[in-house]
Amino acid sequence: MRKIVLFIFILLSAANLRSQDFDYTVSTDSVAWNELSAQTILNTGNSAWSFSYKIPIGFTFNYLGRNFDSLTIETNGYIVFDEDRNYALTAFSGVGDCVDSEGNHAIVGYELSGTAGNRILKIQYKNSGLAGSAFETQSWQVWLRENGNVEFRIGPGALRTEDIWVTEINESTQLDTSYTSTVTDTTLKFRIGFLNMNMDTADRGLFICGNPASPESREVNDQSPETACLNFVPNRGYRYTFTPSN
Repeated sequence: MRKIVLFIFILLSAANLRSQDFDYTVSTDSVAWNELSAQTILNTGNSAWSFSYKIPIGFTFNYLGRNFDSLTIETNGYIVFDEDRNYALTAFSGVGDCVDSEGNHAIVGYELSGTAGNRILKIQYKNSGLAGSAFETQSWQVWLRENGNVEFRIGPGALRTEDIWVTEINESTQLDTSYTSTVTDTTLKFRIGFLNMNMDTADRGLFICGNPASPESREVNDQSPETACLNFVPNRGYRYTFTPSN
């Protein structure tokens, strides 16, 4: 009898692991960037970010085939729905709290809007930086819609460009002309997508990759174990929508 119970438990556990459903379609478009006007700020009092904040979603949200009513914002760029960290998503991992020249910390907050059946949880990261840098910041939002859609909305920021020093020789005078030029920074690559952070299931994630203007979606599984990246930081106003196929 004990062996039968153990066997049933193993079967149920395996079924639960396989229940993650990464069957989403991904679309790209452009929308106006609007900062949240009535958000709850999590790092109140201009304080440094905590490692994580657990918040209510405000409605039942189906993510990867499982229902959730709360989530944890990990300020390393991940949003996690369960304690085992099998259900998570990420955008701009490694971009977090920083302090500007006036002593202001980056802001992380959230806002619930809409009516029953059409509610949206909006999470906003404002003026986040790389390794504490206040000179190259980035803002973005993650929207969770009650219908199961997830949107990544790109806000203003300087991470997508870099200034380079250019020297040219004038053909007629043979004199050097030097100037600063702003170009797209292709050294910074970021992941946007869904994942099982433990990577212990057959299907482990879904990411967008390639050109941010027209990215392709790529699954993470046994055949393709590596998580894919965008080639460079998307422009302000880009929106990536993940829509469940079922």
